[in-house]
Amino acid sequence: MKTKLKTRSQSRPAELIVYMEVYSSNRVVYRVTAGSIVRQGIRQPTYGIMLEDLYTEERQSLPDFSGSLEQTIRFANDLIRREVKPSGLYDMALEHLSRRI
Repeated sequence: MKTKLKTRSQSRPAELIVYMEVYSSNRVVYRVTAGSIVRQGIRQPTYGIMLEDLYTEERQSLPDFSGSLEQTIRFANDLIRREVKPSGLYDMALEHLSRRI
C-alpha cells in the first residue's frame, strides 16, 4: 500500500475571484485575480494574472503571481501597454522577476 505524505508546509489554493478586467484593442482580456492560499495553517492573500485571446481562444494564467496587489497591477499594466498575447505571459513574468532580483 502506497501513501503520500503531506507536509504542513504545502500550499492549498483557494477559489479565485476577478479583481480587475481590461479588454484591450488587440482582442485580449487581461484579468487580475484575487484569492488566497493556506500555508502552515495560515491563510494568505495571493494575486494572479489571466490572459485570454478572444480571437484564438488561447488562455494562460499565473494564479499566484504575487502576494502584493500593487505589484500584480503594475505587471498587468505592463502587459496591457505592451499588448502581450497569452503565449508571451510566462516570458514577461520571467523578465519582470529578473528585474526585481
